Amino acid sequence: MSLRTAGSIAQSALTATQTAITVTSANTANANTDGYTKKTANQSAVTVNGQTSGVSVSSVTRDVDEYLLRQVVSSTSSNSQASVLSSYLSDVDSAYGTVSGSDSIADVINTVTSDLSTLASGGGTDTDKSATVTALQDMATTLSQASSTVQGLRAQADSDIATDVDSANTAITTIASLNKQIVAAKAAGQSTADLEDERDTQLKTLSSYLGVSYTVDSTGAMQVSTTSGQVLVGSTAHTLSYTAASSVTADTTYPTGFSAISVDGTDITSSVKTGAIGALVTLRDDTLVDQQSRLDNLASTVITTVNTISNQGTSYPAATSLTGTATVSASDSLSGTGTLRLAAVDSNDDTAAVLDIDLSGVSTVQDLLDTINASGNFTASIDSSGHLTIAAADSSDGIAVNEMDSSVGSDGEGASLYFGLNDVLTGTGASDIAVNSSLAADSSLLPTGTLSDSSDLAVGDTAITSGDVSIISAMESAFTTTQSFSSAGGLAKATTTLSGYASTIISSAANAASTASTKADTASSTLDDATTALSSQSGVSLDEETAMVSTLEQAYQAAAKIMSTLQEMFTATIEMVN
Repeated sequence: MSLRTAGSIAQSALTATQTAITVTSANTANANTDGYTKKTANQSAVTVNGQTSGVSVSSVTRDVDEYLLRQVVSSTSSNSQASVLSSYLSDVDSAYGTVSGSDSIADVINTVTSDLSTLASGGGTDTDKSATVTALQDMATTLSQASSTVQGLRAQADSDIATDVDSANTAITTIASLNKQIVAAKAAGQSTADLEDERDTQLKTLSSYLGVSYTVDSTGAMQVSTTSGQVLVGSTAHTLSYTAASSVTADTTYPTGFSAISVDGTDITSSVKTGAIGALVTLRDDTLVDQQSRLDNLASTVITTVNTISNQGTSYPAATSLTGTATVSASDSLSGTGTLRLAAVDSNDDTAAVLDIDLSGVSTVQDLLDTINASGNFTASIDSSGHLTIAAADSSDGIAVNEMDSSVGSDGEGASLYFGLNDVLTGTGASDIAVNSSLAADSSLLPTGTLSDSSDLAVGDTAITSGDVSIISAMESAFTTTQSFSSAGGLAKATTTLSGYASTIISSAANAASTASTKADTASSTLDDATTALSSQSGVSLDEETAMVSTLEQAYQAAAKIMSTLQEMFTATIEMVN
């Protein structure tokens, strides 16, 4: 072997060793860099005419176990999903309060019950009426606020979907860009290890937003799809499209109120089950909708319970006029049976006039108006809001109503309830429950007793009595007596009190939050385990890299020594020739 050949071999050893040292140094420097994997400088012998003529670094590669990587990708998606669900359900739990806590949806109902009891036992004092109306307002406000919280969370989930779609798109386009770089580098025989690390990091980021599956072809390009098969990264990027709703109410639903999450025009909303976006869709369209249904079931039952009883009664003193809450038109058909009684009540609580209306002879709302107005003792009209208004013709008299045996409409409601003449509460559910505005302004309008139902009630007879609290007693009984609740929002039908059903809603939310928290902890632990396993397999060990540097330094020194010796031999040879 000539000195020149020996020198070439030694030089190749120096170069290869220097490259290996550079790779090892990079490993050491990035030992704690997220997503960085250990790189290996692969050396191979250089042969010329069958003879070894040196060594070279043929490639710089990484060793990543694909099974472990897939576990991390899958676990990342599950962890994000569980974390988002836990966070939102915790907010719902906080909004409802605890079963025994003050100002919870159960506590405010109990307060109403207590104040009704006080009002009934106290004979209907103005102070107790005011306290009861305040309690009713607090109850309505608490239910309405709980509903607002639920709808606010739905709006936040919708907004978060839009934000996460943008973030997912960044990952999708980055993966597509890295694909091009990797394919080009691989074709040119260059290392793609660092580019693959970056692509894996983007893949994990993407999987945090929605579940994905992926493959890598022979060119080095990665194809990514949703778990349902919709391509996200192929030869090009296929980004998600989504526009958040401008406003969200209980009536906003997918697909009419919320737009679709789409890829290339294909709606994938229903197929996104995991990742943060999957959790947000589930919350917005299912979980939180169920919570609203439960609140509505409670609120509507409270409204119906209270108003059914209040419309059987009258306030003391009698109101100057009664205005219904139901929206009607004079031309509306009116199918009824039985008798509706109106009475004008003077300042002594005596009957100034009485009108018993046979509803079987009335076929439209206009017929009812005509009958009332024709009496000469009462006036009736439809106000600008479409509400029936009734008053005594003599403005010095009050007006009282007794539904008697009246039955109106397909539900067979009493006439006063049908028109809402003595409604205490308005609204249809938790989102709009409120105390009747007239009652909120004047608590003396709270129906406490009843107008006499005596068949021979005549002018001069006692119409209403100051100590009559029969309606309040009936309300108190209704609040403490069990009643039937239909199934709603995942809660089975039940027979319980109003506060009992509220407690069921609270405890169910608390259990859901607790379960979600446990699942989030488990998912986080699973991800940690998967990440640790992958890191142990493909990550950098400082001990190993330190030992490798020592070995490479020795190899470098040996190669350098050979070069030095060859130089001395070359110099000696030249001197001999000279």
